[in-house]
Amino acid sequence: MKPAHLRHYMPQIAHRSVGKRSTTLTFDTFAVMNPSASIFIEWDADVAPSALKALDEMALGIPYLGRSESICNVALVHQVEDRAGYVPWRPAAKDDPPDAEILCAQQPLELSDLMQSPDVVRRNRRLFPTGSRLVPYRRIDSATVPTTADDWRPTHAAVRFAVHPRPRPTLANAVVAGELLRRASLSKHGTPSETLSGKRPSGERQLGRHEHAHYISLPGQDRGGPSSPIESLLVWAPSRLNGDEFAALAQIDWLRAGRAVSGFPDIAIAVQGFGDVDDVARELVGPSSVWASCTPFAPGRHPAKRTTWPDHIATEIERELTTYRDYPVPVSVEVIDGDARRYRRYRLPPKERLANSRYASMVEIRFAHAVRGPIALGSLSHFGLGLFKPVG
Repeated sequence: MKPAHLRHYMPQIAHRSVGKRSTTLTFDTFAVMNPSASIFIEWDADVAPSALKALDEMALGIPYLGRSESICNVALVHQVEDRAGYVPWRPAAKDDPPDAEILCAQQPLELSDLMQSPDVVRRNRRLFPTGSRLVPYRRIDSATVPTTADDWRPTHAAVRFAVHPRPRPTLANAVVAGELLRRASLSKHGTPSETLSGKRPSGERQLGRHEHAHYISLPGQDRGGPSSPIESLLVWAPSRLNGDEFAALAQIDWLRAGRAVSGFPDIAIAVQGFGDVDDVARELVGPSSVWASCTPFAPGRHPAKRTTWPDHIATEIERELTTYRDYPVPVSVEVIDGDARRYRRYRLPPKERLANSRYASMVEIRFAHAVRGPIALGSLSHFGLGLFKPVG
């Protein structure tokens, strides 16, 4: 099987045969397979006889799979007799690195979500239709090959570090602390780690649900603002850290910026706690229906023409919450007081310089019901920007 794609200018609903034509460039992706090959889709479920009959009739009525030229024969079978030569795939477990991500519909299905055209998706500045999510899959044969990290696997979702009190950097330099902690973790680990780096073995960035490590700076419980000293650092990985990754983090004792950042001191750190994020960073979990910026939110995309900055902020936060992090649509998103310009908003050189600094704002998000954190959104959210704390 090989991936491929075609590019078409597809007519929109307003397309006319004469005059100005309304078309949209569409990327038509597909997989090339042996025409005589078979694909089996299995569900481990008990289905009523009436539903089986309906499913059988639906299968017989499917003339093609995905593309109109992909002519196929579909039949309902109760068991796959000969599995030799087939490569099984399954949804990846939470601590398994995925081999592929499949766009799937969320449950329950909404007809309006299924009927969205590419024009509607692009007009809303989304990568995927609403009501959909990327589900990670893994080849079972590759999952059975042990790695060094799989030999021992105490897994933790978060590791918290105490920062030596003299001297302490300020929250304005959260991105510096986050990047230095990431660099130190990769150096101590020694071998490529998708969880710690956020990159696949090929070097490509991970796309999808932001399950890899976030390097977060935390002020004191009752403090906040760019001049607040950083009292703790947190490495939070929703996909969880395996034994080798945790051991690498436990070896870190210094973060040194050197000449890369003026005014950022060398700081000593030590593991303060580890486990689930509820146990080691309760102040980021909530639950709460109101969440306010601890560090400014920087949108990952530029605003469209004639879109105000507050509207752009609201659109981007809603997109990230619903598309990448399984949160409900917020009731409101409001830009609040706070000078985001006092925070560093670009990475360390040579990766980025001052000219790469992002526009950002302090924001308050309200949900209809209380939700659980941590919530970290936007550009550089894996380095400390876009961190929200529960209010109340």
